[in-house]
Amino acid sequence: MPVTFPATTEQLAAVEAALQGGNLKIKAGAGAGKTSTVQLLADGFGQRRGIYLAFNRDIAAAAARKFPAHVPARTMHAHAWAAADGALRRRGSLDAEPPHLLASRFGIGAVQVRSVTGRAVELVPFETGRIIADALGRFCRSADLQPEASHIVMDEKIDEWDAAQLRHWLLPFVRRLWDESAAPGAHGAVSPDVVLKLWALLEPRIEADYILFDEAQDSDAVMLSVLARQRHAQVVYVGDPYQQNEMSASLRPQCQIT
Repeated sequence: MPVTFPATTEQLAAVEAALQGGNLKIKAGAGAGKTSTVQLLADGFGQRRGIYLAFNRDIAAAAARKFPAHVPARTMHAHAWAAADGALRRRGSLDAEPPHLLASRFGIGAVQVRSVTGRAVELVPFETGRIIADALGRFCRSADLQPEASHIVMDEKIDEWDAAQLRHWLLPFVRRLWDESAAPGAHGAVSPDVVLKLWALLEPRIEADYILFDEAQDSDAVMLSVLARQRHAQVVYVGDPYQQNEMSASLRPQCQIT
């Protein structure tokens, strides 16, 4: 729908910068009018094919009521689910395997490690299963092509040398879980992160002339990697870099809305 509110000088400057072409990063803090800014951008782009992407489903749903029909609003996860085949979507409705059953299926029993104080600590199968599942999630949210030891996070109370050895030992199990999750004929549950990662690895093309990526501070490396490949489209990132996020680390804002 057409914009009916008065734009600020900073918002007009952001629209002017976007209309000059090229990717753009806009810094907009809490309460600064991020949503109204992206509405202005969509209005300024006219009838060009656009798409509004947000990390949060509720934000995307609210935005869908404010944008014209040729600028659909959705999450990046929704893009991934739409591209998934029926079998993968059905696996998404299954309950996740409990950590202790995952460890048991992989033949992992109790593990003895040392704490930073030198005290012996026992990790029960539930804990090791949770570490493996968490590492898979961290890999899926990264831009990496396969799980690495860096995705395996240990409790800071575990001795550093023991933690390194445990990462080395658990890495094959994390890769096995990923292979099981990614296998076309698999039947086990998959998380939204796995579905998004599988989609990202296909190097998908988002059919749009421009992409408005709102709440970019909530994005992760896999989302940013997908957007970085959309060289056919103009990408406008809008977010609050004062929050700890991927955007603040890798995207330097070129416009600011206060």
